[in-house]
Amino acid sequence: MNDSSTPILSVTQTRDGVWSVNERGPTRVAIAYFPTKWGAMRHAVRVARAQRRCRVAIVERGGVVRLSHEYTQEKS
Repeated sequence: MNDSSTPILSVTQTRDGVWSVNERGPTRVAIAYFPTKWGAMRHAVRVARAQRRCRVAIVERGGVVRLSHEYTQEKS
C-alpha cells in the first residue's frame, strides 16, 4: 500500500511539547495540534478509520518512523 494516492497521517511531538497530526493526501493537506499524545493518536485513528485507505505513522523528532499502521475499509 505504498501508493502515492494513500493518505498519510503522521503524529509527532513539536519542539515545544505539543503533539501534531499532519494529514497529507492527493487532495488534502491538514494539520491539527493536541496537548497530549493520546489526543493526537485518537484523532489520527478516527480520521484513518473514516477513510477507505490510510496510513498512520508515529514519527520521532529526528524524522524516523517509530511505528506505522495501515487502515483499509472493505468495499460494501
